[in-house]
Order: sequence, then structure tokens, then C-alpha cells
Amino acid sequence: MPADSVHVGTSGWTYDDWAGRFYPQGVTGVKRLEYYAQHFDTVEVNATFYRLPSATLIGSWNRRLPEGFHLVVKGSRLITHLKRLRGCEDALGTFLARVAELRCLRVILWQLPPSLQRDLPLLEAFLAQLTGPARHALEFRHSSWWHDEVSALLARYGAAFVAVSHPDLPGQVLPTTDFLYLRFHGMGPRRYDYDYSEAELREWVQRAASHQAGRTLYAFFNNDYRAQAPANAETFRALLGRN
Repeated sequence: MPADSVHVGTSGWTYDDWAGRFYPQGVTGVKRLEYYAQHFDTVEVNATFYRLPSATLIGSWNRRLPEGFHLVVKGSRLITHLKRLRGCEDALGTFLARVAELRCLRVILWQLPPSLQRDLPLLEAFLAQLTGPARHALEFRHSSWWHDEVSALLARYGAAFVAVSHPDLPGQVLPTTDFLYLRFHGMGPRRYDYDYSEAELREWVQRAASHQAGRTLYAFFNNDYRAQAPANAETFRALLGRN
């Protein structure tokens, strides 16, 4: 896979238990993002799921992230989990306008709640409100969404169907646009506390490879405990490079 079409990173970078495992001694606070960006060219920001980023925070990220970095932010839970995609026009407009100020923004991830089952009219009404220039990716947490009609709808709006490594969901890679989006949550009994083996990661490389031609690949590791995420991300990136 061409290196410029593959972007592998982690879901966040501010974890204290990465100190001494990923971050060297003395790399704390705002220095962590700068150190992270020396090792990965993309990150998925989970903090935006919980609160709207302030203008000060956006300015800080814009100053610290290098040119060519691929920033991904997670859509607000107010939209996805509290309003459940209904009556969210004002909240969505506010969120999109704020994150549009991010210089390196490439993709916005929308994660739907596990209790929200397949609803094509609801999904289409939401997709119709999404604007650019950032692209959009949808992560479903109920298995009913793995359906041909959902894939076709995402393809119509140029949005990605997020492939997930998750113990309760299908592990399929379903291409719906010109980029693939993978999220690794871990497969063990303790969610987000899982160390992927090289064999497991190699299987995902093969799943992605069959759809990779002509597409950009984003992959993020959310198994953050004990810095397993950056370690697995580095292994996965190396395996992709060998494929």
C-alpha cells in the first residue's frame, strides 16, 4: 500500500499510563501532542465527543500539529447519543462550524449508540445535513446496521462505513467511498484493555487490502490501557507497509 494513502494512529493521546511506556520522562502536558505527532501522522480526538472544543484549544492544536497531519474528531454525543440524530440541526451546525476552524481536519467520526437500531430515513436525514470540507465516517454499535441498504445509502452521500474490531459486532470491511476507516476497540473481556497479536493484525491487513486499491485507509486503536494502542498501531502500520 502506498505510504501516503495509509494513516494509522490512536484514539487520543493524553493517557497518563502511557508515561514511561510511550512517552519518555519529561514529556507531559502539551508536549505529548508534539511528541505523538513525531511518531504518527493522524489521531482521532475523543474529547470532542464530550464537549465542544474551545477556540483556545483549537488554536493550540493548530499551532502544534505539523503540515500534512490528518486530524480526525469524534462528533458530539449531544447529536448522536442525547438527541439520537433527531432535531439536532442547531447543535450540528454549531459543532461543524467550530471544528471547521481546525487546520488539519480531515474526517469527522459519528458513533451511534448501541441502542439505536437500523433506521434508514433517520440516517439519510442526518447524512443530508453533513457538510464539508471534512469527510464523514459512521460507526454503528448495533448489528442491524450491517445491511446492504445502509452501505448503499452511505455510498450515495460519500460517507465511510466504519469497520470495527469489537467483540459484539461484525468484523467486516465494507467500502462505501474513497476511504476506509477502521477502529480497534479490543476483543477481550475488559473493553479497551487488549493487546492485539501480530496474527490478529495481519488478518485485518488482509481484510483491508482487498478493498484498498484507489482508497485512503485510516485506522485507529482505542485499546488505550498500558499504551497498547500506540504499540499495536506501530505494528499494524508496519504490516501494512509490507503488504
